[in-house]
Amino acid sequence: MRTAFSALSALPQAAREAALALLAEEEARALAHDWQVWARDDQLPPAAAASGGPWRTWLYLGGRGSGKTRAGAEWVRAVALGLWPDEPPARRIALVGPTQAHVRSVMIDGVSGLITIHPPGERPQFEISKGQIVWRNGAIAQLFSAEDYEGLRGPQFDAAWCDELGRWKRAARAWDMLQFALRLGAAPVRSSPPRRAPTPP
Repeated sequence: MRTAFSALSALPQAAREAALALLAEEEARALAHDWQVWARDDQLPPAAAASGGPWRTWLYLGGRGSGKTRAGAEWVRAVALGLWPDEPPARRIALVGPTQAHVRSVMIDGVSGLITIHPPGERPQFEISKGQIVWRNGAIAQLFSAEDYEGLRGPQFDAAWCDELGRWKRAARAWDMLQFALRLGAAPVRSSPPRRAPTPP
């Protein structure tokens, strides 16, 4: 999905510069923070699953510096604020990393983290004592560590951003617990996660 600003990138350089010069200050600020314009195609969520239906899990696999954190943070911003066409804002979002320290230092406060990528007037409030981020529209993202997967027991969410799954301790248990919590939104989990070969604790 691309916005109207995306057409600028297809213009020859002279025409693009002329079009940019005509933008009002507010439009220029919006353009600077429009991730769908600046992202590579692989940093945007898929339009659909391989089956043609809506996707449920989007895996972004890449090395250091490939833009995984920025893609995840921008996706959370978009679902929290309802920036994807025809999709209402998510009410509750889980932010899950290998440790609480990772969630805070990379996913939230990092150079490409969730707080950093918002324009100043749109920036959500980080309520550290409650372990959550709150947007003005009422959307809430809660912080979780995969080390404490039992913490995912009870809450419910529309969406989740999971970072660095390869570093999760007891990843299978944490992942399964998260699936049970994804009970809100357009495609809530209604049954247990798929069965698989047992994994060691």
